[in-house]
Amino acid sequence: MIRLFITLPVIVALIIFAACNQAPVELSWLQWKWTSSPGVLALLVAALLYATGSASVWIVVLRQMRRARRAEQEVRTLRARLDSTDETAPRVPGLTSAPADSPMLRAYAAQPAAPVTPPAVTETPPAPAPDAPGGTERPGS
Repeated sequence: MIRLFITLPVIVALIIFAACNQAPVELSWLQWKWTSSPGVLALLVAALLYATGSASVWIVVLRQMRRARRAEQEVRTLRARLDSTDETAPRVPGLTSAPADSPMLRAYAAQPAAPVTPPAVTETPPAPAPDAPGGTERPGS
């Protein structure tokens, strides 16, 4: 969106310049000489610069896409390798994400965990609500 806000005023200014400068002028560059209006020359130069900038951005984007494709392929191969090593490595139940030779796994295997017993639940009957003073009659009845 920002590119549109930058590009649109430049294009409008170039079109106005081309519309205002239509008289042919003799132009020269080194040994070459030609006759053209300055507006047409400005539009041609702008189109050439726009095409050059677009081509350079396109080259950078293609390079990034190639990098992303390579990275995705590497991730796929690493995941496949990880899955194959996970199937062959011995694991202790409860610690599935720890490597087989980790100190945490050795400490876990050395000290077996005590069985967990749920706490005893005692139910107490709810206390009866005290009666309101003055009986059970409603006022106004």
